[in-house]
Amino acid sequence: MGKRYLLYKVCRDGNHRLITWLTASGMEEANLAVKLLRKNHPQEQDLILGEGEFFEIIEEKRLKSGEWEQAMQDLSLRKGGLSPVVAEKGSID
Repeated sequence: MGKRYLLYKVCRDGNHRLITWLTASGMEEANLAVKLLRKNHPQEQDLILGEGEFFEIIEEKRLKSGEWEQAMQDLSLRKGGLSPVVAEKGSID
């Protein structure tokens, strides 16, 4: 069974920007999903890292109570943006 993760972009000023959520079998596969997103959506500003920026992937079970639900609500209110990602082994060239 896949695990669910939230993908954040951590900016130089320390702010966390919620990008999307994804499903993967583990953290290694979740990291591969981020690489796939960057490859397939090079124009997506949230996937372009500036100096001092990085991605943070947080597994659902490590979130505070209600945090997953709030993130899903926030993502559902956005227009456009990235769709959720389900990582599949061998999907990254």
